[in-house]
Amino acid sequence: MAKLDIAKAILGLASFTLLLLGRGMGSDVPFELPLFIAGLLLLGALFLLTLYGILKSPQRPRASGKVLLDPDRLPDGVVISGIDGRVLTANAVAQRLITNFDPTSDIKKLFDGWHRELGDRSQADQVVDAVLASPDIQFSELLNLKDGRVIERNTRPLDDEGKRIWFLRDITHVQQANHDSAMHQSMVEADAARTAELAEQLYHAKAELEAKQAELRRLANTDSLTGLLNRRRFTSRGEEAVSSAKNTEIWVIMMDIDHFKRINDTYGHAAGDVAIKDFANIAKTCVGEKGFVGRMGGEEFAAILPGSDMHEAIRLAEDIRKATAKNQTVCEAEKFRFTASIGVAQWMQEEITIEPALDRADQALYSAKAYGRNRVVGFEYATA
Repeated sequence: MAKLDIAKAILGLASFTLLLLGRGMGSDVPFELPLFIAGLLLLGALFLLTLYGILKSPQRPRASGKVLLDPDRLPDGVVISGIDGRVLTANAVAQRLITNFDPTSDIKKLFDGWHRELGDRSQADQVVDAVLASPDIQFSELLNLKDGRVIERNTRPLDDEGKRIWFLRDITHVQQANHDSAMHQSMVEADAARTAELAEQLYHAKAELEAKQAELRRLANTDSLTGLLNRRRFTSRGEEAVSSAKNTEIWVIMMDIDHFKRINDTYGHAAGDVAIKDFANIAKTCVGEKGFVGRMGGEEFAAILPGSDMHEAIRLAEDIRKATAKNQTVCEAEKFRFTASIGVAQWMQEEITIEPALDRADQALYSAKAYGRNRVVGFEYATA
């Protein structure tokens, strides 16, 4: 640009000089007209150089006015991917959280390390597939890793950017607080709020996503191994039963497979899974239309019986115990039997949630274990 300015200055000076010389000579001087014409030509060249400089001058970029998301300023782990699943960026928190973090992989490979640490990875894989197949969907889930960590994973699309953002948070300390009875009710309320929020999100999604939304709802409310209600949905339905109870009894049954660790150690974890599924089918069949059954975790199950009395609840619990002891579980070449211990308790009218009844039934269950297993114990007898 400096050379262009020097050339313009020289041309301007030369043209001005030639014009002065042309005007200063007399009309009888033979070079007056050529000098004048040469000055005009130099002025024309100066004009063209000036125009060229204007056209070639760099244009300042306009400010977009768009606020850019800075993942490193966020307290949670953040991964941004393309709609096709390609990982675009991840902040330092996400890189620390994700097992064997590889920034060059796609989102499925990125989360594969976590999914390998799950007891049953099929549900987590199905969720990621459903989200990648539905660019407009939002979803939230919990990943319970084998090392004891609990990761909350949320995802939503970034509007009009063709990208998707994943928020990752280690909430292990929150989950551990579940063992504190003072924190338990607040956790139930938080889970109920999360379920309601998820249901609202799915309800307002686009019409073409309805089939995928129904599948995600099923995954969020059921246990992937047995098909029973998961703990969150089971507790929520228990609260609904309490809210609608009008001068009717509600009984709660807590059930646990006896010596389940011995089954895993003797016959293998695959046989343990078959035993869990067999017991889930027995409990669901025995309860039938009298109530609903859920898997509370591991080898522990529960049932809620709205409208039943004490005799019906005890009799149903005995039916489950006897059917369990009679059942023979078959896994490949292995055949074995197992028993179950059961605790029974009543929900009291003055209680505003189902949790106290669940706690009493759990105490009765542990009394059944203490009395020798393979038996039914009612709470009133456990505390006598």
